[in-house]
Parts: sequence; structure tokens; C-alpha cells
Amino acid sequence: MDLRRFITFKTVVEEGSFLRAAQKLCCTQSTVTFHIQQLEQELAIPLFEKIGRRMCLTAAGKKVLPHVYDLTKVMASIRQAARQDDEPGGELRVATGETLLAYKMPRVLQRFKQRAPKVRLSLQSLNCYSIRDALLADEVDLGVFYRVGNDDALTIMELGQQSLALVASVEQAPVDFMRPRQHIPLSFIINEPQCVFRQIFESTLRQREITLENTIELWSIESIKQCVAGNLGVSFLPRFAVEDELKRGTLVELPFSETPLTIHALCAHHAGKAISPAMRVFMQCMQEEQEAR
Repeated sequence: MDLRRFITFKTVVEEGSFLRAAQKLCCTQSTVTFHIQQLEQELAIPLFEKIGRRMCLTAAGKKVLPHVYDLTKVMASIRQAARQDDEPGGELRVATGETLLAYKMPRVLQRFKQRAPKVRLSLQSLNCYSIRDALLADEVDLGVFYRVGNDDALTIMELGQQSLALVASVEQAPVDFMRPRQHIPLSFIINEPQCVFRQIFESTLRQREITLENTIELWSIESIKQCVAGNLGVSFLPRFAVEDELKRGTLVELPFSETPLTIHALCAHHAGKAISPAMRVFMQCMQEEQEAR
């Protein structure tokens, strides 16, 4: 079978028509039609049907499509493996959690830019569950995030345990979060429900049967810290994100656990993905920064 025909098939699905697929592939529409006809003959099944002006997959075509995506991934891996010793280039897609991006990644990104100036870096800030899903779906090349659930399909580089701290304003009167079965009339200031450290804090409160007044959701860690410093409530954040404020005395830490609660930071990629030169350099920069701390 001619691999070009599978590429054409995939492109028609993504573009929605033979004409747009031809434009994307820089060929004539008749070439696209010929490739699809030949592929249908080889597979002995119809792949498309025309509904209105749009080419839609048949039931058989829908069954074939996932295998075509797998095939194109294998082809991309082969090309990457053949270029292992090349100078890093192309695009590198990285997704990372916000606290890691803001407080751990700047020096890594600076180091990477110096070593791989030809790489187009695509950087996203996502929650940890979305990063794991994006890695599994091959929507990003590398993820820098906190461990969440099953990661058997990922190849992981450990970045260490990160301790968590319950912080409040210096104006906040002492509060005992260790005493169970109570209502504490304070606001919890944090980001989205899928935030890992938010889930740990709320789970601990449920175990202790502690309730708070309300939850204030903000997207920015800096905004959260400013609101806590303004005595609008408390927050539960990675210690490295509040280290400077604790040293300066603009925030104080409240006792929350006899032993420090932690989250596990890591850098990961899909276990089946070939490591490109750009990926290798980025992971080396991550490792060097980790060792320098």
C-alpha cells in the first residue's frame, strides 16, 4: 500500500472536502480523488459518502481512521529517530502547570532558548489533568506538571516532592485547622476545582469535618496571594510559590498537618513517542536546573 494514500485520506477527513485537502497537500483535486479511489479498492470498502457538499466518513471509514492516525504517528517517530543527531529544530509543544511555569520554568526556558534557538516553542499553561490527557492524545510533546492518577502510559522524569503551605495574612488571627468538626468563618482563595493542591486541601477538610465560609476562585496565583495578603481569606499553595512572601513577612503560614503534605512534580512524554532532538535538549535543561537547586 502507498503511504501517501493514507496521508490523503487523513487530510480529507481533517479538511472536510477533496478540494481543501488538495490545497493543503499542494496537489490537484484529481490526485486526491485518485488516491482515495485506489485506497478504497485496496481495502475493498467505501471510505466516504457525500452528504450535501461535505464528504463524510462511512461506518467503515470511521473504523479505519484511528489506525491511520496510528500509522502517521509511527511515520513521524521514524523520521524523528532518523534525525536524532540533528541540531534541534521544528516545533516543540510543551504544557505546564501555572505554578511550575511561573516559579520553576523561567530559567529552564532561558537555558533552552540559548541551546536550541531554531526551535519554535509552543507553551501552554493547563491544569494537570488536561496535561496528562494532552500527552496521551499526542497533542503536546512534553508535560511539566504534578502527578495525577494513572501514568503508566507515560515516560517520566522525576522533579521531586514539593511541599504545600497553608498561608494567611499577617493580620489574620490564629486559626486551628488541625481541630476536627468545626466551622471556620474564612474564605478559601484558590484556582479551579481540578487544581491538585486544592483537591488535597478540600479532601483533608472533609476528613476532619471542617467547613469554611466560601471559596473564591481566581486564575492567577499572584492574584490569589495578593487577596490573601489583603486578609480576604486563606490559601493552600506550593511552598516555593509563597517562599518570598513568607521570608518578607507579608504572609504567614498556618499549621495544617503534623507531617508536610506534598505533591509530586514531573516532566513526562508519551511512552510510545520517539524523543526528538528538541525534546532531549529541553529535558536536559530541566534536569540541569533541578540539580542546580
